[in-house]
Amino acid sequence: MIERLTALGFSSQEARVYLALLQHPSATGYEIAKHAGLQRANVYQVLAVLADRNIVDKTSNGSPARFVAHPPAEVLGGIKRRTAERADGLIADLAALGARDEPAGFYSLRGRDAVIERTAALVGDAERRIAISLWSEDLDWLAGQLRAAAESGCQVVVNVFGETGLDVGEVFTHEDPADTVGGHLLHVAVDHRTALIGFLDDPAGAVFTEHPALVGIVEKLIRDETYLAAIYQRFADDLEREFGRHLVGLRSRFLPPEQAEQLISIVGFGADGQVSDLLA
Repeated sequence: MIERLTALGFSSQEARVYLALLQHPSATGYEIAKHAGLQRANVYQVLAVLADRNIVDKTSNGSPARFVAHPPAEVLGGIKRRTAERADGLIADLAALGARDEPAGFYSLRGRDAVIERTAALVGDAERRIAISLWSEDLDWLAGQLRAAAESGCQVVVNVFGETGLDVGEVFTHEDPADTVGGHLLHVAVDHRTALIGFLDDPAGAVFTEHPALVGIVEKLIRDETYLAAIYQRFADDLEREFGRHLVGLRSRFLPPEQAEQLISIVGFGADGQVSDLLA
């Protein structure tokens, strides 16, 4: 607990004295020094500082003087309140300091945990609309936030690669991740204001941005996936008759060569005439 108190602004000696007083109310300086493992001369200096900060009080002026600690809810609640006020003021000051005519660019994230944390935060802060494209396994850590956003009145549009029982917002199902090429991608756009483009295979990473042009590109990408899922659901037989299973005849023309080969191998040799021609 000493380390946790020092993280909130206590010195090591202040933390020891406060904990000793919580465990031994109305203790004398000598008793506090003994319980805290400190020199008595140092303890009186620490008590004076804590008294100035309204963390401890002297209960008697007799000899020897006795001291009590203020309740943790009062002490830590005050620290929490003052820290929040200072942070809010600093956010506003820093935003004004960094204001420019040009919109912000983008910021990089490294590691799967960082991508997940930022995505969850973006979804949790949404006020009007969330559009997202993700794999079904990602719903293990994001379904709750999406549901909470929908219940708060946000429009939620979800493109899912793989099977899902998600019943939040408008859900559009795409092929299983095993049938995709390009890796484990994650796209998020929130309130037409912020976007994230992530990659969750190793080495995982992402970029997020508030630049209107970049946000617009991510919005369009997610909308196009939505359109494709809706059209494919309605006209799957006609589309596959024209372009092959998984639209391999069309998609392989525009993918990087290695991904085109991967897609063809997923569809399978001899699956239809178009695939055989592509393999040839």
